[in-house]
Amino acid sequence: MPDDYSLRREWKRYHFLPVCPNTPLMAKSVGDPMKEPSKFVVAGHLCLDLTPAITGPGFPQPGKLTTAGPLQISLGGAVPNVGFALQRLGHSVRLVGLVGDDWLGEVIVRQMQPLGAQPGIRTVTGQASSYSLVIASPERDRAFVHCAGVNAAFTSADVQATDLNGAVWLHFGYPPVMPAIMAAKGRELAKLFRAARKRGLRTSLDLCSMNAIASKLDWGAVLRNCSRFVTVFAPSIDELRIALKRPPKPEREIGDVSELACKLLDIGFPVVAIKLGSMGLYLATTDNLADLRASGLTSAWRARELLAPCFKSHFVNASGAGDCTIAGLISAIAAGENAEAAVTTAVAAGASSVEAADASSGVRSTEELKLRIRQGWERLDSMPPNNSWIRDSSYGLWTTGMQSSDRNINC
Repeated sequence: MPDDYSLRREWKRYHFLPVCPNTPLMAKSVGDPMKEPSKFVVAGHLCLDLTPAITGPGFPQPGKLTTAGPLQISLGGAVPNVGFALQRLGHSVRLVGLVGDDWLGEVIVRQMQPLGAQPGIRTVTGQASSYSLVIASPERDRAFVHCAGVNAAFTSADVQATDLNGAVWLHFGYPPVMPAIMAAKGRELAKLFRAARKRGLRTSLDLCSMNAIASKLDWGAVLRNCSRFVTVFAPSIDELRIALKRPPKPEREIGDVSELACKLLDIGFPVVAIKLGSMGLYLATTDNLADLRASGLTSAWRARELLAPCFKSHFVNASGAGDCTIAGLISAIAAGENAEAAVTTAVAAGASSVEAADASSGVRSTEELKLRIRQGWERLDSMPPNNSWIRDSSYGLWTTGMQSSDRNINC
């Protein structure tokens, strides 16, 4: 079986990362050694988003000049999006990600300064930092040009034992664009989650948009390998359809969400949270009480099926809203909230995130979100997947029935 460094060499060979010849991937930490244990660890994809303000008419065309205004530079990826959202919700956070030894890496580290020293953000010699060029025009959907950079070489070895010290939760995001950790049917990803669970941490996994290469992976095998060690699996419905080889559907079509969740529960995930965009957040949980207890959840979480509509918001930018939603969910679960309160906090965090120009600065503390809800924060109109659902007016949710040991998700 190949070791971590041989895996990285293979990915450098086939994915053309800019690597100095014969230079080993030796990483050095940014910041001072950790002094105080953090509660949440967020690891995975880390990049810089470069967004020119398109001022000229139309969309950039080959051979044509399109004028632009100032360049917006912001952090991107699951690590900063979820990390900053958790910090704004009121948690201490430890981030783990890789940057290259280039000026983009320096900018990324500087953008991280509001979270204090983050030794888990490590600079890798001879590698390029990851970035996305975001082309946004009022007339069309955004287009992206993405360089995975050093993210492509990330393995389980990049989350060190010291990164997990004192933490209660590990979140990992965006493995579809991180080839090394997905190699051998997700062996490295499963290894990371196994190590975290062995240390007593709860865990969560999120996906991201998939390119042609990622969509062809054996996601069934990857998910089976990880499911025993993941507390919450939280993909979007579109990502999940690709992973499970299901056909795409129109944006607001969610009639297949229960069937998709059943597949994941059968694979072995105890809690499944599926992001539905403007339709809200769907939650389904296993009826296996032993699996729930192994994940630190009580019998009240057994065989639940809920749909939380989004809250109304003063829309500015939706980038990172899904990440902030998951930050709200795992924050509430870690705090011991019940399923209804957890999905409510999740969509509240997601709704507040879209009220700012960047991914997470719109997120408010948990107490501020709860106060806004108590003051009558309105939800968007929504409909459940089918007519078997009923409205829970006490929380403003849709559910498949009153909680009982007999009310199981229909798999």
